[in-house]
Amino acid sequence: MLKELCIHNIAIIKDECVCPGNALTVLTGETGAGKSIIIDSVGLIIGARASKELIRGGESKAMVSALFENISEEAAAFAEELGIDTEGGTLLIQRDITDKGGSTARINGRAVPLSIIKEIAAKLIHIHGQHTGQSLLNEESHIVFLDAFADCEAEKEEYAQLYRQMLAVKKRISEISFDEQEKARTIELLKYQIKDIDAVNPKEGEEEELKRKRTKVQNAEKIGKHAKLIYRALYQNDRGICACDLIEKAEESLGALEGVLSEATDFAETLADFRYRLEDIAETIRKECDMGIKNPSELLDKIEERLDNLQRLRKKYGGTVEEIKKYRSRLAVRLQDLEQSGELTEDLENELADLREQMKRIAQKITKKRRAAAEYLQEKITGELVFLDMEKVRFRIEVTNLREFSPNGVDKVAFTVSANPGEPLQPLSKVASGGELSRMMLALRCAFADKEHTQTLIFDEIDTGISGRTSHKIGIKLHEVAKKGTQVICVTHSPQIAAIADSHLFVSKAEADGRTHSSVQILSEEEHISEVARIIGGAKITDQTLAAAKELCLGTENE
Repeated sequence: MLKELCIHNIAIIKDECVCPGNALTVLTGETGAGKSIIIDSVGLIIGARASKELIRGGESKAMVSALFENISEEAAAFAEELGIDTEGGTLLIQRDITDKGGSTARINGRAVPLSIIKEIAAKLIHIHGQHTGQSLLNEESHIVFLDAFADCEAEKEEYAQLYRQMLAVKKRISEISFDEQEKARTIELLKYQIKDIDAVNPKEGEEEELKRKRTKVQNAEKIGKHAKLIYRALYQNDRGICACDLIEKAEESLGALEGVLSEATDFAETLADFRYRLEDIAETIRKECDMGIKNPSELLDKIEERLDNLQRLRKKYGGTVEEIKKYRSRLAVRLQDLEQSGELTEDLENELADLREQMKRIAQKITKKRRAAAEYLQEKITGELVFLDMEKVRFRIEVTNLREFSPNGVDKVAFTVSANPGEPLQPLSKVASGGELSRMMLALRCAFADKEHTQTLIFDEIDTGISGRTSHKIGIKLHEVAKKGTQVICVTHSPQIAAIADSHLFVSKAEADGRTHSSVQILSEEEHISEVARIIGGAKITDQTLAAAKELCLGTENE
């Protein structure tokens, strides 16, 4: 559960810690006091995009942190899988934002990608706001709601794997399905491309070696001239004394001084080493530069032709020899498929038929579970809606079969409703008002109460567009959800919902040092009654509104 939410430099909140209770907590306050800022801060904790516009004016950075205690075994196990220690059943999630537009995310002090924050937070907390209610209007989301209740995850995973295999087989069949003329043209093109690559037969590192060789051939005369000079100067010279000869004479002289000069032997050995090294250099230069080229122009033409062919292959088939060879392998596979397309197509069609049979069998299991869940869920939701002052409502979950396989099976799921007697069932988008959507979302949450694994639920102004009597019943339902072990936090302008709260947080703003500051305080029982009176009667609290608030608060305690 959310134990503490700390906010630093977010909009008009300078430094504030929000500590909700374990059951039903309400947040109230004047419009613009900062309630939405608190919800936006929670949004950052669950992975919402961090914008530098959220940072308090004049500040360079902002921070939000949320401490969760007694987290569920499921959330703890998931965190442990990601290498995050949850000893003691606590998690501290933190987001930092800078005015440069950057943000960092941390869990228990460890920097993590934002995607990890989203995955873990989804198991800890959920915000129901205006956009969440709007998701009910999107028919594509209905199957997601139903499947969450139908316990068909294992079947859906098996079906999804088969569906991916089916798409791959279909793609392969499509690739080899040609008319005869097109097939013949494609085979000829593939053969030509394979022959084109094989004729050149490129080798790794060949191009670099050819370029080095080209440089040597282009400078053959210069290399030959200087190689001879180096060889004669260092090692062998018919017309005079070379370096090795001079060093050898110096060695002999040092040998004669062996008994006279103490270092003569060491010097002689060093000179001998120099002489051997000079001999190696001379021989290496002679061998490297002795290319035995009788016709440099002819050899240069061959090198240029080979380089042109290699460059041509790179332009057509891949930037490197490895890529060219991989492309050639793909060509060969494609050619073989086409040449054996008749037999191969038959095999693939048989494989496709087998996959369809398996998918049909799994899809039927999914459909059966969906229909059973739909029947139970629609009755439960209808009951909740009746309690929430939609007495004549008819709510149906329609599960109809599709003609083809889809990623979710062979079903189309649609939530339909008739809010008034005599009216036909219609899609939610055509008949549901804002207040009705809020009640339907709450009814869904109540129906999922036994299956809901999220420990903290936040409802942002669920009372919008709802009358006082209905608001009271919404408060009762929120309290029921909280009694079942879920922490419920509700931002509200309804005195009926505020009155039934177990904990009451009041959000206010004030001016200090020329700046506006938002703050949050936990209300005592007396302050709680006064705030309910303010919501009932506005800024001026009379004895009558105070008495009404007291009666409302005491009345909810007795229910």
